[in-house]
Parts: sequence; structure tokens; C-alpha cells
Amino acid sequence: MKNIIFFFFVFILISCEKDELAIDKVDRGGLISTEINLQSNPNYAQYNYHNQVFFNLDDNTIVKESLKKNWDIGFENNNIGWRIILNSSKFGDVVEIENQNFETEITANDISSLAKRWDRPEGINYEYGTAIGDYRGKNSVYVINRGFKLNGNPYTEKKKLIISEVNDQYYSIKYSNLNNTNVVEKIIYKDYNTNFKYLSFENDSLINIEPQNTKWDILFTQYTHLFENPDPIPSYLVTGVLTNYLNNVTVAKDTSYEFSEILYDDINLFQFSEKQNEIGYNWKVFDLNSFSYSINPEINYIIKNQDNKYFKLRFIDYYNISGEIGYPTFEFQEL
Repeated sequence: MKNIIFFFFVFILISCEKDELAIDKVDRGGLISTEINLQSNPNYAQYNYHNQVFFNLDDNTIVKESLKKNWDIGFENNNIGWRIILNSSKFGDVVEIENQNFETEITANDISSLAKRWDRPEGINYEYGTAIGDYRGKNSVYVINRGFKLNGNPYTEKKKLIISEVNDQYYSIKYSNLNNTNVVEKIIYKDYNTNFKYLSFENDSLINIEPQNTKWDILFTQYTHLFENPDPIPSYLVTGVLTNYLNNVTVAKDTSYEFSEILYDDINLFQFSEKQNEIGYNWKVFDLNSFSYSINPEINYIIKNQDNKYFKLRFIDYYNISGEIGYPTFEFQEL
């Protein structure tokens, strides 16, 4: 029964890059209204939520759009970085086999009883922030489930991975299929310009997913939400907003004030969070009777960007003018 409930939620919630795009402003005394299209790539228009959209509040600009399917794991991209993330927008997970030689073949039975782990949606700075965790000094093999394709079908081929070395310049890794075919050894060099370097198992190459880390504030994407009480469902895919928390973007959530009443002088009244999912997904509510989403009008967000500018933001729709899903619309204003 648990599996049935779990896959029901996944079915409900799963179902390319461009040059920088300026968005027309709607001026309502400084208030700007913006619609984000999470399925703008014409080659994948039949799939909802296929985009990851990086947005700059100061310029009201889509800085970059990337296909969520294009990467599998990401490497923390600074001189002291060592953490490795999964593509949670594809519902990726990992199991760890301790004290295991890489050359030993792994069967489905070997990992069937091992506990799956997912990245924490709060971000890598939190305890157990990454599913792979702290691999340094360990003799572990990590089996990565790549999650779901855009059409909702699971990737059938898992990868096993070891991290041989990490330092201030690069990561040294090896991965293959579980039966030891398609062995790949790679050096992933750091360049510090983005929060992560992204690797695709599809073509064994680094993919340019994220814009320069000083150019964006919030990311519209699917990601994996984890329940505090994992029974009966430990995790599922949601569609929401993550922040550029690794570059000091913080968020306060408010349900007490009228949106129009929030002023710069009120900043000290709010508690700001460094969690990347502080905006998250629950600004909308799914109705199982109507099988549609509605916006929660009581939630306001106050966002501090990298330049210490403050913006208030609230969501006003999740559908476009044609009634198509996956078009989060919000209004915001610099304080």
C-alpha cells in the first residue's frame, strides 16, 4: 500500500540554454509582475517542468534556462569544496556500500535492502546535506539511481561511483555500470565561477547548467522534498523555488502582514533563513477534487540578495492565460 501511495504522488508531481532574456516590466508604482515558463523549450514542449530557470530580481531577468535532464551529479566548485550533489529535479537517490572494492560487480540483490538517501532540500550546509555525504577517508562505493526521465519513466541503468581524491583544484572520480561495463575515469577541475560543476552520465561530459554564481538570485525548478516523518512516503518531487544560498541570498517568510504594507523599515521584524528551500513549493496548494492548484494568498517572502538589497515577493498564479500548468507568476518590489 505504501508503494502505491508513493508512486501516486510521483505520478501527480512529475508528470537548453538561451541567451539572457529580459522580461517586460509591469509598473504598478514599483511593483513588477513576472511569469516564468517551466516548459519553454519547443523540443520538449510535451513535458511539463522540463526547465530549470535561473532568475535575477534586481534586473527582472531570466539569466539562464537549462533542461533538468541534462545532468546527474554536481561538484561543489570552490577551493575548499568537497561535497557532491545529486540531480534532485530528476528524483535521484543513492545507496552506499561500505568497504567495497570498485571492481566487485554489484547486483540488484546486493542493494535491495540498503537505505536510499536523497539530498537535503535545505542545502549542503546542513547536517547530512548531501545523500553521498562525507566520502573522504572512506572505502565506499556509491550506487546512484538517476531518477526519472522527462516522460516519467525511470532510468533503468544505475551507476556506481568512487571519489579517489578531492583537493583545492579538482575531483578525481571513477564510475561505471554495476556490471563493470563502461568504466570512466575523470578529473573534474574547479573554476569557482559557479556553485557547482555538473556531470552527465548520458555522454560522460561536463554540462553548462548554472550561470555565474553572482548573476542569479532564485531558481525555479522541480526538486526532491523530504518528509520529517518518512512513513509512508519519505520523499517526492515538487515544483518550487530554491535560492542562491551559497552566495548569501536569504529569505524571510511572512504570513502576518498585508503584502502592500511591507516596507523597508520593517526588515528587522523578520527572521531571515539561509535554507535554499525557504521559498520552496507550498505557496501553492493541490486540490485532489478539482485536480488543480491554487495559490496560497497569505504567504509573503522578503528576499535579501547578494548586494544586500531587499525585495518583497508573492505568488499570484500557477497557470498561464491559456490555463496551462507550470507558469508560476509572481509580483515583487524592491524595498
